[in-house]
Amino acid sequence: MAVVAACVALVATACQRTEVVLYDRSKTPNLAQHYVTRDGSDRYTLKLGPGAVRIDAPKTNRSTPEGSTTRTVIWPPSTKAVTDQQSCASWTDSRSNWVQQGIALRVRIDGSRFRTIVVAKNIVYGASWQFNVYTWDSGRNPYFQAHGAVSLRAPFAQGNVPRPLPWKVCARVEGRIVTVKGWRPDEAEPGWSNPTHTGQVTLPATWVYAGKAGWYAGHIQPGGTIGMGALRTSTWVVTEDP
Repeated sequence: MAVVAACVALVATACQRTEVVLYDRSKTPNLAQHYVTRDGSDRYTLKLGPGAVRIDAPKTNRSTPEGSTTRTVIWPPSTKAVTDQQSCASWTDSRSNWVQQGIALRVRIDGSRFRTIVVAKNIVYGASWQFNVYTWDSGRNPYFQAHGAVSLRAPFAQGNVPRPLPWKVCARVEGRIVTVKGWRPDEAEPGWSNPTHTGQVTLPATWVYAGKAGWYAGHIQPGGTIGMGALRTSTWVVTEDP
C-alpha cells in the first residue's frame, strides 16, 4: 500500500501520492492520552501492544442512568506533526452499551489549549454505521462542535441492524476536507473515492494546521472495554511522474 492514490494537478501534470508511515505495529507501543470530557475522576486505562490498544473503564468508575460521558483521545506523541494525515484502525471488539470508537486527527496542544478533529461512530438511534465529524477546541466557546456526518451503511449495516465487529475504519484530512472510509474484514480495502465505502465532510478554514493523528474512545461504562488493532497513522508525499 505504498502508493495509495494517483492524482492530477491543476496543470494536468500526473503525479503519485506515496504513503509515509508515522506509526504502526513496527513502532514501539507508546500512546499519550487526553480527556476531552470527563465524569468526575473517572478514567480509562490503556493496555498497549504492537499496533494495538485496549481501552478499559475500571469498575470503580461511577455509573449514571445517562451513561458515561467520559471521552478520550489517544495518539503516538513521538510522531511528526503534519497538516495532511490519515489514521486507521480495526475495531476488533467492545463490551458494554453505548461504547463509541473513533479516529482523531490534527491532535495539537499549545500550552493549555487542546485541539482535535474527531470522526466518531454514532451511538444514538441504533445507526452506528453513521460517522459524525466533530471538532474540540478548549480555547473556543463552545468547546465542542459538530460539522456533518458520513453514512457507511453498505459495509456496516444489514438492513437497519449494525453488522458485528470487527470493522476496519480509516479517516484522512487534506486541507479542509475530512474523508472517512470503512470496510469489513471479508472485503478488499476500498479506494478513497469508492462511493459506497467513503464520504466527506468539509471543515471551517480555521481547522487547517499541523497536528498528530490518533484515535478516540468514549462512553465506556464501568467494566467495559474497547479493542483496536492494526493501528496506523501516516502522511504522504506527492511526486510528479517522469
